[in-house]
Amino acid sequence: MFNLFKKKNKVGCPVCHEKNIIGFGADYLESKFDSRISEFDKIANIQTYQCSICKSTFYKEGEMFQRFADGQMETLKEFSKRKLTLSNKQKSELEAIGLTSDWSMNMLAPAKVTLKNGMQLDFATVRVSKQPPIGYYVDHFKRLIFIDEIEKIEPSNYGISKEIREKAKDAKEMRMGFYPVTLMDNHGKKIVINGQVLFFKNGEISGSDLNLDNEIWNHKGKYIYEDKIDNQVLVVAKE
Repeated sequence: MFNLFKKKNKVGCPVCHEKNIIGFGADYLESKFDSRISEFDKIANIQTYQCSICKSTFYKEGEMFQRFADGQMETLKEFSKRKLTLSNKQKSELEAIGLTSDWSMNMLAPAKVTLKNGMQLDFATVRVSKQPPIGYYVDHFKRLIFIDEIEKIEPSNYGISKEIREKAKDAKEMRMGFYPVTLMDNHGKKIVINGQVLFFKNGEISGSDLNLDNEIWNHKGKYIYEDKIDNQVLVVAKE
């Protein structure tokens, strides 16, 4: 029998009806919405999608729709058409710093970079990957720069050493989203970082001052924690 009281699906997509949504599953879309999402444009090997009502654009990771942040469609187009391979000089410069892999197997290094226009940036995450720089993780950076805009790569005074970054991969979650790694600066002060961070700055203490410490983090202990660093940039190169 036809159910007169059955709730009708919403027309459009989750972004049309829900604030600040980043991603959603295909099953959620199919079960809750009269979808207006369709294939939009194929950029390199990535199929993009668009909702005909709110005009939001998406890409898929498995069965998850991920929403493009502002400007990231243009970033994807630039990434697909530019060569962005490391020169031999840049490879040597990065070897001197040390690349480490993140949870997505992108290779990262904390660096100070000099752009071809002469500007110097102390908090530059150099990312070497086959994957394009899209997703909301990328949107947290103040600026995205392509490797062909870089004149020089050198160690940042605020960068964390490769030894510490590798050790941080094994950090255990002690609180929600908190993976403490205990360190010591050159004057014996106790420092704690949260997981595999690339930079440290707190007052006069910089990442280059830090050394591994065998102490296990204690919530009652007195430590110096990292300050928030707002002016970080992402430098993108292709693997």
